[in-house]
Amino acid sequence: MAPRSFMKLKMIRTSYGSPDGVQVEEYKKGETYDMRETLAVIFLKEGWAVKVEKSPRKTKDHGTAPENKTVKAKAPARNKSGRIGGSHGA
Repeated sequence: MAPRSFMKLKMIRTSYGSPDGVQVEEYKKGETYDMRETLAVIFLKEGWAVKVEKSPRKTKDHGTAPENKTVKAKAPARNKSGRIGGSHGA
């Protein structure tokens, strides 16, 4: 089965349509809908809607990344023999 294609439409008049061939829904004037291409083509042909072009995604300039402010851990304490920690074992 081929993937379903969708279109984004803005309704220029309130109309009814069936997105799945069973249930009828109201599509209100001034609202924007993502709908299956099969229904969208009918709405466009009848003049009930206009296609909404996807605009390029806008991104905010967040500037540079913040400075890394992690604190370096101190080296573990060594005893007189050069071993780390206390005087455990031999």
